[in-house]
Amino acid sequence: MSYNVDTWKTKKLDKLTIPLEAFFRHERKDWHPKRVDNIDKNEVTLECGCGQEITGTLVDGKQLLVTKLDMAGEGSGTFINWIFEPALKESRGQLEALLVWEGGYSITRLTVKDGVVEQTDVEL
Repeated sequence: MSYNVDTWKTKKLDKLTIPLEAFFRHERKDWHPKRVDNIDKNEVTLECGCGQEITGTLVDGKQLLVTKLDMAGEGSGTFINWIFEPALKESRGQLEALLVWEGGYSITRLTVKDGVVEQTDVEL
């Protein structure tokens, strides 16, 4: 069983682009996000479970330029491990976020730069 993220705080989001198809590769299709298009804004929201969302604009119809992330809530730990981190390995750009895991059990810093994903523990 996976821990869930209680709090997600995006600290840096710089031109993070992820191939849309990267979110739909895991064999457990029941964990794939639901795609919601806002054609007027050229915006896509990936609903990733119980409140988690990834929002961005489409680039060339195939890449998601991420503008907003909220990855906290029920099922977030599994979604991050199975779907989100593998997709981040195909990304370009940068992301830095602080994650407070289930009741403060641990705090990690997630950093991504051009597909290199690292999670480090944060000591208070």
